[in-house]
Amino acid sequence: CPLVCEVEVRALEALLGMFTPKAVMMVLAHLLPGGSLAGPTSFDLLVVGGGSAGLTAAKFAARFGKSVALIERERLGGDCTWTGCVPSKTLLASAERAHALRTAAEFGVAQPATVSVDMAAVKARIGRTIGQIYDADDSPEALRALGIETVSGAATLVDARRVSVSSGGGGTATVYEATKGVVLATGARPRPLDIRGIASVPHLTYEGIFSLDTHPDPDLTLTLTLSYEGIFSLDTNPDPDLTLTLTLSYEGIFSLDTLPERLTVVGGGPVGCELAQAFARLGSSVTLVAPRLLPGHEPEASDDLAAALRADGVALVAARAAAVEARAGGGHALTCSDGSVVEGTALLSAVGRVPVTEGLGLSALGVELSAATAGIAVDAKLRTTVKGVYAAGDCTGDQQYTHYAGFQGAIAARNILLPLSDQGVATSRVPGCVFTSPEVAKVGLTESEARAEGKAGGVAVAYRRMGQVDRAVTMGEASLGFLKVVYEPRSGAILGATVMGPSAGELISEISVAMAGKVKLPALASIMHAYPTVSIALQQLAAEVYYNQLEASMPLYNALSRLGL
Repeated sequence: CPLVCEVEVRALEALLGMFTPKAVMMVLAHLLPGGSLAGPTSFDLLVVGGGSAGLTAAKFAARFGKSVALIERERLGGDCTWTGCVPSKTLLASAERAHALRTAAEFGVAQPATVSVDMAAVKARIGRTIGQIYDADDSPEALRALGIETVSGAATLVDARRVSVSSGGGGTATVYEATKGVVLATGARPRPLDIRGIASVPHLTYEGIFSLDTHPDPDLTLTLTLSYEGIFSLDTNPDPDLTLTLTLSYEGIFSLDTLPERLTVVGGGPVGCELAQAFARLGSSVTLVAPRLLPGHEPEASDDLAAALRADGVALVAARAAAVEARAGGGHALTCSDGSVVEGTALLSAVGRVPVTEGLGLSALGVELSAATAGIAVDAKLRTTVKGVYAAGDCTGDQQYTHYAGFQGAIAARNILLPLSDQGVATSRVPGCVFTSPEVAKVGLTESEARAEGKAGGVAVAYRRMGQVDRAVTMGEASLGFLKVVYEPRSGAILGATVMGPSAGELISEISVAMAGKVKLPALASIMHAYPTVSIALQQLAAEVYYNQLEASMPLYNALSRLGL
């Protein structure tokens, strides 16, 4: 996300300044040859991929006076700007407004008789939001103003210092040279929905649906299988008399001008949960199919989120999708692993994302892939198996967050460009947030993960329900949610935390700062928070831990008191 990218570049600049004055850092940055163009196709740094990781790497290089070319084969801005964070959160904002109108009476406000949703207007707002962010931060014009050269085309590694870029159409490829190094930041794409019957059902991917202005055969019933990108382009049904079954992935869902009557969502991760709730609040009948919501989170979060989705009318099927078939009269029938059958008019695939690694010439050069993640293999300093070639962001297959990708991009650029730089990435302190209502945010280890690691100092849990948080009570958001901190009882060191409730994404960042600064949980009791805020719950929870420690010392204090001390 471009806004995150800029913040991260500034943060890295501040971090460097803590160790060396800025002027000295600028000198260090120019110790090795570089800093100006050696020729029209020679740069200090080449960055392949214009998403969060690539944008941040390029901006870091330009900020420190290095020449950089940013190569992108599709659209600058990447998944976050076009098909991920920006459009989805814009859609969620519309869904939240619709929900507020429907529940207004609970707050003593006159409730309208009906709440209608204009999906064309929702889509138009999504487009305006994307355009505003793209124009300001991601466009070639904005990047050129920062000193970044943008190159459009498909990149292939020639060797560790040269990248061939083809613009398509059979033209001659141009070879670009990096005097310092290359950052691969090619991102990820939707994981295909791999279930029985999907291959035999006539379908389109998101590449095909963009060009479908009219239906090829008015008498044909189609099941359209789109990735999440494709659904953005559907302005009208190709044939008003045709009933279509749409199989969408999350990129595509944002372009619908009309609400799906019956939406089936496959996948219980952040994307599936967010969009299931959003479309239910906008007025669709939604069924979500997944063995568990938010795997990898605390079980309490999964349970509370299930309750929240049901309250919004989402039907939950705790099973795996096994097979799908098209109905003769339109629509689909999805068979689940528990034998149940879900029928609908649109099918949304939200089963994760896979790293984009093909077409880059990795194997020929010796750049290895990770068996664990299927992404480009990197070490803690983001170095690949070929010297001088680094990788950052979703293409590594690591935790796929926009902010994490951006942070990695800055680290990779720093390690390439600044002499003696040897910065690693702390993968254990990466925060994340699911923007459902209520929000679910986590950082570090869950309780089960901490216990499985067998921490020498033991594992303890501090827990507080949102019903004990006054601000949540006043907002009418206290029935679900909690704050849970996992820590070592001997040292008080924070191992991880989960927050579920209003402003969870903001509060988790405070805990991330505490973890990065090695602030012990009891010490947070002495940091005053404003009342009534949600964040004061952290101070109150920490105070409980501190008072328990203090209580254990009371015999000593009582003895000293009897001595008149």
